[in-house]
Amino acid sequence: MKPLLLAALVLMSVNASAEGQIASLVNFESAAARPNASDGQSNITSIFSTSMEYTLPENISFYGGFSFVLGEKFESAVTLGSRFYSSTPAFQLLPGIPMWSFLGGGVSFLEDTVYYPEAGFRIATSDSSRLDVFIKILNSSNDTYDKHVMIGAGLTF
Repeated sequence: MKPLLLAALVLMSVNASAEGQIASLVNFESAAARPNASDGQSNITSIFSTSMEYTLPENISFYGGFSFVLGEKFESAVTLGSRFYSSTPAFQLLPGIPMWSFLGGGVSFLEDTVYYPEAGFRIATSDSSRLDVFIKILNSSNDTYDKHVMIGAGLTF
């Protein structure tokens, strides 16, 4: 299943319209709150992910790539998601540095499927790069991944 999802992502990236924007997305997330497993040990501590993001002119983006989970054991997965950005900047930090808010969600195909909603801000650090600051809540039928609150930062370039 994972090779098919990767092939679909590559195909979408190759056939992307010139109206949108394709960018690399690198994220690091750390668990701000996590339950203890039934045996008393903690679960996921952090997630590192690399993705490709395609943003439509309608302020909707789709991303997909690979995630690497650190915790009781190392695990890798395919991750897919989507975000909806505000049409105008929510804040102006300094002149020339706008900040947009976003809501989104995604799915990671780990040992068990993990779904998550996310919310955050995207800050324009330059004409070609953006800094994301976000929060995610992981949901799964497996206690190893369920009920984790992840705080993260990412770079789009």
